[in-house]
Amino acid sequence: MSMEIKNIIASQIDSTPKKDNMGHRIKQMQEAYTNAFSILKDSELSFLNEKMVSKQFKKDEVLIKEGTIADDIFFLHSGIVASTYTIKSKTFIRDFYFPPLMFTEQESFMKRKMCKFSIVSVTDIKCQVLSYKDLQTAFIKIPRLREVAYDMLLNGFINLSNRFENLLTLSPEERYVKLLNENSQLFHKIPLKMLASYLGITDVALSRIRKRISQK
Repeated sequence: MSMEIKNIIASQIDSTPKKDNMGHRIKQMQEAYTNAFSILKDSELSFLNEKMVSKQFKKDEVLIKEGTIADDIFFLHSGIVASTYTIKSKTFIRDFYFPPLMFTEQESFMKRKMCKFSIVSVTDIKCQVLSYKDLQTAFIKIPRLREVAYDMLLNGFINLSNRFENLLTLSPEERYVKLLNENSQLFHKIPLKMLASYLGITDVALSRIRKRISQK
């Protein structure tokens, strides 16, 4: 199949090491997106690909800024990005996004409201970018694309819901191990300070957890 969107997904599947402990989260994303795009014809995918722009961002670049309106939706091909928020000049990590994943600040993008969160690149990344204007054009040209978008938004909501559940039911050490197991190929690229913020613990507590796990 020559369509670029499907090729991105396929390349991620092919390039990911086939290990028994490979992250369930990545597997689920691959399966979810393959199923979502499977309802579209090749001609419809071709039209969508023509509207998407390939971009690369360096580490620590801001893709979407808090307090602005999100005008783009991103399909992450490689690398890691983080959703962040600021309270009293201090930045916190809301979530990490790993490939393959389509992301934006959903409420801002769909309702044209100011973003409550920023999205920044944790590592150098490669992605496809689709503007709000071009997506609206694609919705008219490809009515079934709304179903694809709904499936992806639902998947994102479930993922965020699972994170909140983990915060309530798992210990910091259990959350650390879970994140490590689910994203073993990219986990080591996340700065410890960001990782501690994501887990809701201090840098010192994270260091203790890492030392304890290494001694097991």
